[in-house]
Amino acid sequence: MISDIEKNYIVIKLERGDDVGESITQALDDYGIYSGLVEFGIGMIRDLEIGYWNGKEYERVKLPVPGEVVSFHGSVSSNDPRLHIHVSVALKDHSVKGGHFFSGTADPLMEVHILRLEEIVLKRELNAKSGLNELTFD
Repeated sequence: MISDIEKNYIVIKLERGDDVGESITQALDDYGIYSGLVEFGIGMIRDLEIGYWNGKEYERVKLPVPGEVVSFHGSVSSNDPRLHIHVSVALKDHSVKGGHFFSGTADPLMEVHILRLEEIVLKRELNAKSGLNELTFD
């Protein structure tokens, strides 16, 4: 993984075998980012684990084959869970699968673009009614 920053904009390039979530978290730590927006990601990802919220829990599925990323966006909060990302990938047969991003591996590469927020501090707090860690502002 390599990355660079210009003012409040971070660009991350992941190479084959890089863990997507760990790489993003490492770049956030490297640049001291505690609140931000994952604006988009492009490339390919394999071993993608995604989830669908059924109202009580995430129904998870793992896609072992590489998929072309057609959407990848979310937010970064100052507390855990830090990343809330949704992803869609196009498979070889041109079908699209997507959902809440849990994990995946870049294959052969990915680019992720993040905007650091300086004055807005995003947090997540468990909402007992929804059962979800929902966005709040500090």
